[in-house]
Amino acid sequence: MKAKYIIVYLVSIFLGTTSCSKSFLKEETDPNYLTLTNFWKTEGDIIKGLTSAYSHLQPNMSWGTPFERHIVVDNYRSDELDFRADVTAWLQVATFVNTSTNSISKSEWTLLYRGINYANQCIDNIPKVVSAADDFRARAIAEARFLRAYYYYRLYLNYGENIPLYTKEIKGTDEEFFPKQAAPGEIIAFLVKELSEIQAILPEPGFYSAKDAGRINRYAASAILGKLYMFVHQLDKAETEFAKIIGKFELMDNYEHNFDGLHKNNKESIFEVQYSGDRTAGRREFNRIALHLASSNAEGYEEAYPSTWLFETLKKDKTLNGGYSDRLYSTIIFNDPKSDAFYFENGKSFLDYHRDGEIFWKKFVSWDPSLSEHWTQSAFNFPLVRYADVLLLYAECLNNRGATTTAIDLINTVRGRVNVIPIASSLTKEQVLKHLQDIERPSELALEGGRWYDLIRWGITEEALKAHNKPYVANFVKSKHQLFPIPHDEFLLNPEWIQNPNFSK
Repeated sequence: MKAKYIIVYLVSIFLGTTSCSKSFLKEETDPNYLTLTNFWKTEGDIIKGLTSAYSHLQPNMSWGTPFERHIVVDNYRSDELDFRADVTAWLQVATFVNTSTNSISKSEWTLLYRGINYANQCIDNIPKVVSAADDFRARAIAEARFLRAYYYYRLYLNYGENIPLYTKEIKGTDEEFFPKQAAPGEIIAFLVKELSEIQAILPEPGFYSAKDAGRINRYAASAILGKLYMFVHQLDKAETEFAKIIGKFELMDNYEHNFDGLHKNNKESIFEVQYSGDRTAGRREFNRIALHLASSNAEGYEEAYPSTWLFETLKKDKTLNGGYSDRLYSTIIFNDPKSDAFYFENGKSFLDYHRDGEIFWKKFVSWDPSLSEHWTQSAFNFPLVRYADVLLLYAECLNNRGATTTAIDLINTVRGRVNVIPIASSLTKEQVLKHLQDIERPSELALEGGRWYDLIRWGITEEALKAHNKPYVANFVKSKHQLFPIPHDEFLLNPEWIQNPNFSK
């Protein structure tokens, strides 16, 4: 959904007004006084409410928040990224010394539950808009259910099962302030039910017009459900979900076009976060991911770098003619005649800006003047699910049940896009899995937020971090650091809640 329509304050107004018994401006005397009773009237109101639920995909533009979600939460703990010792909360996450008071895990928790409440308000109130067409209402409710499920999916990945499950809008009751934690298996069962049921209601890709590009299609639900099944080691069920997607999308001919901001919502995109670049009327439709990743010589903050392991992995994965691949050149800036960056002036190259041996992120460090006034205001979309990701996950499922030859063909389809040497058809089931773990998925999907969760589901987190020389890996405790702690503030109201293993309340 085009983010320029976002009115993220909408439901907050509702919560504030309905929680007071008295108000200077009464609903009965002020027709502009918004409540849940008088707001939900038209299809336009449904779009406004639904856009508020979509808005927490971004999440808010509080300076570094998009960077914190997509890079710090999803990447700082993995072996594909090194970091600069700067922001304390980020450093704590990266070095595995974070506690329940860490601001990153608290912020992510809060933003996700806020998005859930916005989605719940849509789900509870859209049925009351009788003036809207039935199919319009059904699709809108399905979109809200998807968003709620996606936010719970992120909560489950990062906080586990000891989380409260809200399926109704917040109205300020005591029960809502003192909720029970979900029972074992309850979150997973909820996600399976939601993501399964909405698939038949959500539209096919291309249903929406260009102005609504980015709205959820049914295959996004299939993809997230498949990823959930992968995470809980039900690969047979994951295969079924991914099979629905095969053939419905295509790989982009140019790998870098998935990240340059000039080819948004392309034929490879299944689900991506929208950034329009719009700054009119006080809008802030951009992120600052490039600013945080870019070299200080480009006037960036230089907060994180590709790990040496990732760099060497990409360098070894050569093309058919023995050169480096587009995946390397599109992911990392380094001392090479073909390596470039948006800030390189004509006739200049790497050594005019950097020292030999330095490496920097190229992926998500891009800018085109057609997208925004200044490079620090990035207007590229952030990919959450690409078709290449699904092809590799589907290959993993097939390989798991012994269809290794077909799995190899799918992997080579992804490799063929960047002209790297095909893997041999003679590889064993174990060798194919090892290739996916150590080469293919990190090379194809670097910095896109999946590596950490892949390591967890494969059960090789500690092994990989040590083998790939993750800084401060000695602090990592497998039984503790694969999850974030539930934020300390939650225990002030709910002291009987169970904290995640080995963290204090």
